[in-house]
Amino acid sequence: MPLSPEFWSVELDVPVDLVPAAEDLLAEAGIAVSSYEVTKPGVAMSPDWRVQVLFDAPPDQKEWRKRLKDVAAGLDIPATIRFTHLPAQDWVRHTNKLNAPVHAGRFFLYGAHDAGQIPPGRLGILLDAGLAFGTGRAPSTYGCLQAIDDLCRVRAPRNMLDMGTGSGVLAMAAAKAGARAVLAADIDPVATDVTRDNVKLNGLSQRVAAITASRPDDPRLTAAGPYELVVANILAGPLCHMATGLARLVASNGHLVLSGLLAKEERLIVARYRATGLTLARRIPREGWHTLVFRRRA
Repeated sequence: MPLSPEFWSVELDVPVDLVPAAEDLLAEAGIAVSSYEVTKPGVAMSPDWRVQVLFDAPPDQKEWRKRLKDVAAGLDIPATIRFTHLPAQDWVRHTNKLNAPVHAGRFFLYGAHDAGQIPPGRLGILLDAGLAFGTGRAPSTYGCLQAIDDLCRVRAPRNMLDMGTGSGVLAMAAAKAGARAVLAADIDPVATDVTRDNVKLNGLSQRVAAITASRPDDPRLTAAGPYELVVANILAGPLCHMATGLARLVASNGHLVLSGLLAKEERLIVARYRATGLTLARRIPREGWHTLVFRRRA
């Protein structure tokens, strides 16, 4: 296959909720504007997405540094800017390599280009993250998938809540592993829409419902509870604030899976959730991030 032309890019780190605004401000720039999710192991509150402006010739760095600083100032975010040269290569092969399937427990997360490649005995999840968290490659998502698989092997939950669902990957994983009724909730309506699309894509619309909700005491969440399994892959700060509300949603003998926290934040989270009456049953470390599994004893 012939090589593609070479390109240059200018990139700005942006929180996920500001990606559309940043793209709008740069819409007429370069030959294309796009965005993608980034993961920074070891950084608790790192930017979540990167907006990229693509060029077919080297851009003026001085000019673009000033322009992106102005964009960042307008969005009230730090100006973390990168200039990158993208050499000519087989971009189809390169993209497919970056989006290689993810193996986590029995789960096999794959893109459309890998359709039909699900290994025997695996639970396949076709995933298009779109403008939402959750490609399955983040260490915290991987830890949650492993925890869900292990718990469902012992006993599939009657009902499950995925709080902060992102792309819906954890909700779909629980449904694939046997959960009979799954509720996926996210503060971001874009994530809710992406989750609904992914649920439909995977034929799980009868078992997974997605709603836009920001608090564990939302009446729609409490009405469907208590849950035999609750999963929240967010960040340490929000997990601390939600501790009482999330713990109340866990049924007797049920489990709560928390992730999105660094190893150094574990002690704080464990203390906060033990105070709600939960017991730490397991920890799953991966690349500096920890996934914690709590249990509410009968």
